[in-house]
Amino acid sequence: MVKKKNIRKSALLLIMIMLATGITACGTEEEPLPDLSAMGAVTAVSREEGSGTRAEFENLLKLPESDTGIVVDSTEKVLKKVEEDKNAVGYVAYSSATDTNGKILQINGVLPSEKTIDNNSYPLCRDYYLAYNGELTDVEQDFLTYVKSKGQDIVKQYCIQADSTTTFLSDKSEGKILIEGSTSMEPMVKALADDYQKQNPNAEIEVKATDSSRGITAVISGECDFAMSSRELKDYEAELLETKIIGKDAIAIVINEENPLENLTIKQLTGLYNGTYKNWDDLS
Repeated sequence: MVKKKNIRKSALLLIMIMLATGITACGTEEEPLPDLSAMGAVTAVSREEGSGTRAEFENLLKLPESDTGIVVDSTEKVLKKVEEDKNAVGYVAYSSATDTNGKILQINGVLPSEKTIDNNSYPLCRDYYLAYNGELTDVEQDFLTYVKSKGQDIVKQYCIQADSTTTFLSDKSEGKILIEGSTSMEPMVKALADDYQKQNPNAEIEVKATDSSRGITAVISGECDFAMSSRELKDYEAELLETKIIGKDAIAIVINEENPLENLTIKQLTGLYNGTYKNWDDLS
């Protein structure tokens, strides 16, 4: 009994120390901000309408729109703007941000990584989808089966795989497949298409990067066979199309190397994009 009382007293003392010093078991979201007085007006860089990355970013932050700053039409242009402008902040697919000369921020104290995306501890995770009209030809079904099995070896080179890797034996169906949509997914899906065509030389696959919304519109209208979408389908789209999750990624927040910030809370990030914080020093 004495031993149990001592354990309880020790635990209570530890909790009191943690509360007094501001430490919690889960860590703190808000950290002391560095001196931002040398920074100027915030340049919030957004993607164009139709971008799946933009749609998911706005959805995750519950933003009505995110074009309070400047709008660009590619991941490359977001990264270029951030690298050139010390006051810029942008968002891109994490799988596209690893080679940036800018800085990837922690969000709520968590950096995007394979581990934090896989366990959903990073706040800005999102899925990658292939969408189709539900009426697949033999070669389209064979390709989809490949993507969800052996193709996951390719997927994990670009993001977090959605399924366990299993063996695949193509039925050698003949035909052409046209895939259109997300620029974030295009390198991965192009690699999947190239590898599948080695498994099935009778197939011909064309991958066209536009944006998620254009891909979804194209597959609904029958202009392509699969849409690459880096956002969830809207309700009316989901009523018309079938989807398969083929991988998982995250949205990384990037800033210029001269910016001394290392971490933002979701609330602070939202404020940068809804105009609450017009200057970096307003965060202080």
